[in-house]
Amino acid sequence: MKAKIAMFFLIISTAAAFALPVEEMIHKTTVNFSKIKDARADITFDSSLQVFGCGGTCRREGKLLFKAPDRLKISMEGETYIIKGNFIRKIDSKGKLFYIRLIHAPDFSIGFTPDLLPHNFILAMKKNSSGEALIEGLPKPGVLKNIKKVVFCINTNEYLLKSMVMEFHNKRIVGDAEIKYNKINNIWVPYKTKGRSALEIADGFLAGFYFNLEGKNFVINSGVLDSEFN
Repeated sequence: MKAKIAMFFLIISTAAAFALPVEEMIHKTTVNFSKIKDARADITFDSSLQVFGCGGTCRREGKLLFKAPDRLKISMEGETYIIKGNFIRKIDSKGKLFYIRLIHAPDFSIGFTPDLLPHNFILAMKKNSSGEALIEGLPKPGVLKNIKKVVFCINTNEYLLKSMVMEFHNKRIVGDAEIKYNKINNIWVPYKTKGRSALEIADGFLAGFYFNLEGKNFVINSGVLDSEFN
């Protein structure tokens, strides 16, 4: 009898986990990611822009600095990018300063967390099976004009965003990304993301874009000062 009761509660609790609404699932994923207050890492960035089927891979190495929720600093081969939300300050190898604003992109003003999903997309659960949930996102007005929808995949055992697939209005363009994690100081840290997307280079023309960003030598929650982003 006790075994049957235990099995009954196991089934109920498992079903309840599968029935988590999208909002709660995203919240759990954000809480998990928010354990990272700051991070330092050495990075390698491989990219390739494909125009008319031609392109070559470019590799750049440098350092990444992150402070929650919305500060990033990337230094690669003499160039520095200081990012806050959708605004970027670029300092080139000669010390010249440029200001860049991301347009037709997700709104990053709330920070770089999984909460970006409901902030930028109308979300609907498409699949919620053991250990994995697929959530369809339709871009809100003014967000990602070239993308029709994105399907996000969440690992519901650890509550980690592990991949996404993008559907462009241009059917010839393919978009996807996969995120890999390592556990550092008992915190799941994304250390690698690779995939395919597209860049608008002129007059609405989209070029295929391949990327692979990998970090190593991570230092997590060591205390990063605001002055390091000056």
